[in-house]
Amino acid sequence: MTKGDGKMRLADCASVRSGLVLARKQAKLPTGNRYSLINLRSVQQDGSIDLSEIDVYDAKEPLKGEYLSQEGDVIVRLTAPYTAVLIDDTTSNMVVSSNFVIIRACSRKLVPGYLYWLLNTREMKRRIFENTTSNMLGAVKAKYLAELELPSLPIQEQIKIAQLHLLANREGRLLRQLAQEKQKYYAGLLEQAHKKAKEGGRI
Repeated sequence: MTKGDGKMRLADCASVRSGLVLARKQAKLPTGNRYSLINLRSVQQDGSIDLSEIDVYDAKEPLKGEYLSQEGDVIVRLTAPYTAVLIDDTTSNMVVSSNFVIIRACSRKLVPGYLYWLLNTREMKRRIFENTTSNMLGAVKAKYLAELELPSLPIQEQIKIAQLHLLANREGRLLRQLAQEKQKYYAGLLEQAHKKAKEGGRI
């Protein structure tokens, strides 16, 4: 932590490392070491993981825990749009590829849910983007994320922000689901009305 400026370096309160280079451990044939694999396609822009898009990964040998997601981990896309995802019990014990960096809090100074919110803010994404403008691939390096300076907030304040963010995300998903169901409902009503009108000879 940098004294006097209310900042802390991410590497001082979390381990930050790239995911697994898949080709190094991948088996050519199915094995008993089969894992679910978090891929770029499965990570949604709202910071969630679409489980229907998860791949299967067969490894030559059992993988070390450092390459598998753990509840409370924050994984971040290394390419645009640099989305951060918070791992929960539904997405734990999955292989994390080298397309992501794994951030695992190792200090009581940092609440994972707060980091998840912070990394997905416009300001933080802008900082990351500006760091990659000289990189043709537009990829951020794990070392850059490790050196990120974060506001040093009291743990209780971090918890409040994390809980509010998770609540907002949950409500947003429910509203989107409701909107989709409404669209289906009205589409059905319109089809029925159109069919009746045709049968009645009015169309």
